[in-house]
Amino acid sequence: MARQRHNAKHQKPSVKHERVERREHKLELKARKHAESEASHVQRAEELDTQHSEYVPSLSVLFRFLALVRVSGALLSPIQDCDEVYNYWEPLHFLQFGAGKQTWEYSPQYSLRSYAYLHIYDVLIRSMHLVIGFRTKTQVFYALRVCLALMSALCEAVFVRSVAQHVDRRMANYVWLGVFGMAGMFHAAHAVLPTSFAMCLCMLGSAAAMAPPVSDVKRHMRNRAVPAIGAFALAVCAGWPYAGLVAVPFVLEEMLVKGSGASTRNWRAQRLAMLVVVGVGATVIALGAMAVVDSWYYGRPVVAAWNQVAYNVLGQHNGSSTLYGTEPWYFYLKNGLLNANLVMILALCALPMWILYYVALKQTSRTTASVAGERAMRQLLDGHFLLLFRLLPFYLVLVVFSLQAHKEERFLSIVYPHLSFCASAALSMASPLRAWVCAQLGRRSRGGQSRTGFLVLAGAACVGMLRMTALVKYYGAPVRAFMELPTSNITGLLPLGPSIKGLRTEQPLHNDLDRVVCMGGAWYWFPSSYWLPRGYHLQFVRELGGVDGHLPGDFVPAKASGS
Repeated sequence: MARQRHNAKHQKPSVKHERVERREHKLELKARKHAESEASHVQRAEELDTQHSEYVPSLSVLFRFLALVRVSGALLSPIQDCDEVYNYWEPLHFLQFGAGKQTWEYSPQYSLRSYAYLHIYDVLIRSMHLVIGFRTKTQVFYALRVCLALMSALCEAVFVRSVAQHVDRRMANYVWLGVFGMAGMFHAAHAVLPTSFAMCLCMLGSAAAMAPPVSDVKRHMRNRAVPAIGAFALAVCAGWPYAGLVAVPFVLEEMLVKGSGASTRNWRAQRLAMLVVVGVGATVIALGAMAVVDSWYYGRPVVAAWNQVAYNVLGQHNGSSTLYGTEPWYFYLKNGLLNANLVMILALCALPMWILYYVALKQTSRTTASVAGERAMRQLLDGHFLLLFRLLPFYLVLVVFSLQAHKEERFLSIVYPHLSFCASAALSMASPLRAWVCAQLGRRSRGGQSRTGFLVLAGAACVGMLRMTALVKYYGAPVRAFMELPTSNITGLLPLGPSIKGLRTEQPLHNDLDRVVCMGGAWYWFPSSYWLPRGYHLQFVRELGGVDGHLPGDFVPAKASGS
């Protein structure tokens, strides 16, 4: 009996130990089940969002759909910025018809603007004239605008299809809906501005950069690096030098992310060599071609893109961008709300949501026990990390430009498509984040929020269309006023070169009828000389409206000036 009591006494601790172990095992199983449930909630939310939006319009359908609103903007939208008139439309008019207003930026002393850039549009117009045969300058004006609108629609379609192929199909549908109803794109797509030109090229460069990096150098160069570098280099050299900010995240991704495929030694050194060789080569070709044309016009060696940076940033000629006016730091936030309304708000939420989603994925991956769950979480983390580089162009441009004292509405247009991409990313992350929060609280999630996303963007598009209508209705008076000018008796085709409709030799406009249109304090409403009938020219009268400051002068033809 004593021995049995002694054995029973020694067995009690072991029984308690077994009970504790069983309880801990149950808790561990419950924790694993909860973690795997979190992972499945997050993954299922993403899968549901993707499954419900498997259809993405083809490139052709997207182009036609976006072309509707872009061509409408080209035909109806007034010119938003007098800089576009006096720095681009007027010099282009001078190249084609021998008359136009000249700003100080085209002075050989400063040579901040590029004639080579204008020749891109001049060649385009003369090529259309060969087939169409323009008879009025307003025909030239609208033909160029429509052509630029169609080019922008094509670039947008390529951008959206790249998002669908390499990022997410649901996000692609969000992107095209966002840019479709964006008032900023309504007037930026067809503008004869370097920022709009750079916007289209940055779309093409970013479309190529959407493809994930791979270790195979040849395939990487062919599918991603060379098209992206070429488009970004052309945007900087031929368009707007500051558009290079859009390419910075692409360069960072090239150096930080090896990508899938077989392991390659020195992949980072190979990428760096590729960036330098392709980037320098594309820059030399583009800048060289621009410099040849500009040097011929200015009569001395000129690189207009460099002169612009040297004057506005480095202070050459005692210059500074602040001479054009200054705005508070929140200018682009206000302007973004005006031109993109709800899309701008969603875009600003994208980066904070990316950080929160990254934390959720990290926390879930630490507690995932199964091999399949770990693999799924690793794929989600890799894809989510790549998403960061696609979000950064918008934030980088917004922050850098907001820190500058001089701000203009058109500066932000280079990232309007990226703004829509950030908004689509925010909407796509909303559903998985909601699923994670519900899992943390022990509640069940109802799956994707696709309908909510489309309803939000549809509402933003409706607000954007109201803004587009207001621009057309309330800011179109200058064009309507100049349409009332009596036309001259000069008939026939414009002197833009040969045309299949007949070749007619006419005198330059400054030798035709000499009728003067006078403007005073409203000089900045002038819609360009393309709205003056043949035989008319513009003059400023300082007594009308109390004009003060340095107004644009007249281009003097080379034969008259002797230069």
